[in-house]
Amino acid sequence: MADVLPRPYAALKAFLADPRRPEGTFRYHELQGFLFTIAGAPELVPPSEWMPVIFADRSAEYETLEEAQLVIGELMALYNSVNAGVVDKKPVLPVDCRWRRDILANLEEDAPVAQWSRGFLTGHQWLEDSWAIVPDEMGEDFGLTLMTLTFFASPSLAESYLKETKATSLEGIARAMKMAHRHAMRHYAWLGRTIAQLRAEQDAEEARAHAQPARRTGPKVGRNEPCPCGSGRKFKKCCGARVH
Repeated sequence: MADVLPRPYAALKAFLADPRRPEGTFRYHELQGFLFTIAGAPELVPPSEWMPVIFADRSAEYETLEEAQLVIGELMALYNSVNAGVVDKKPVLPVDCRWRRDILANLEEDAPVAQWSRGFLTGHQWLEDSWAIVPDEMGEDFGLTLMTLTFFASPSLAESYLKETKATSLEGIARAMKMAHRHAMRHYAWLGRTIAQLRAEQDAEEARAHAQPARRTGPKVGRNEPCPCGSGRKFKKCCGARVH
């Protein structure tokens, strides 16, 4: 009998689904959507900050050190997989987060895409302050991106988007959201990286503006005069050689 290969993230999935976890713990596909917001955020968010959110800011209740190491290892592997797509500028839904054939079935509470969308919505709201400097000229496109990535989070949210866009039918707008989903993921990740770069450039500019050039104090010393440090050498061959 051939060996059965372990399912990817099997320990993590089982741990999250265990009823002993705190109320509000992410489901597996919700976690995938949440991790996408972490990877695509305009600022680096360390695991020590985002891990507690997965368990509703309560203790995960690991039973043993071995269990903690196994679950956290798979959790970081999942994050690294999501982050790799963002870094490569090709983020997509994970292969096990599949669309249901009936487009409106993706709005059902247990649908993988619905769960991913809820995780994304939770993550983006949690990181909302880091997105506060979205350039004005990008604001409309960013709004459409958020609508696409959160559309399937719940039927009520989908209905509100239907009214907002004045689309003719829920099924029609749902199909449009599915078609635009991959592009929206790429735009979200690209914009996060763009804002991060803008912030880095602003910080560097501010640092340069506040930097003070080195200045000599005291009376001016001629280059061929004895160096005031007392070395006996000419100023130009001593301390003067270090003045730029």
